[in-house]
Amino acid sequence: MPNGLTGGETFQLLARTMDLRQAAHERIASNLAHQDTPGFEARHLQFEDALKAAVGGTGRMRPAATRPGHIGGPGPQAISGVRGHEDVVRHGAGPDGNTVSPEDEMARMAQNALMFDAAAQIIGGKYRALKSVIREGR
Repeated sequence: MPNGLTGGETFQLLARTMDLRQAAHERIASNLAHQDTPGFEARHLQFEDALKAAVGGTGRMRPAATRPGHIGGPGPQAISGVRGHEDVVRHGAGPDGNTVSPEDEMARMAQNALMFDAAAQIIGGKYRALKSVIREGR
């Protein structure tokens, strides 16, 4: 995606957020699928702090560097490199050693879906605005 045309870092951040939210959804679904597996330890994908750090630590976008040495900062490459990490839940184990709480996982899934949808709506709005600009140029 060309940086000058699409706003680069904002699109990178939204796209990466959606990728990570999908990965988190898959992890939550796996936890729910194993809620009756003895000894299974739930895992949660954590990536929000890593994304904040990739955009400058404040959660705000940094100005775009147009040439080497200009402004500096992590930029889109740092955003695309965010992978997050898995935290293993070791507390709250039932008698069989399973740490999955279906109620907690369903709440996580709802929150994750809401955040995914928000990112999708924002990126969709940006594409609609870009399309409008292109059409006005005819």
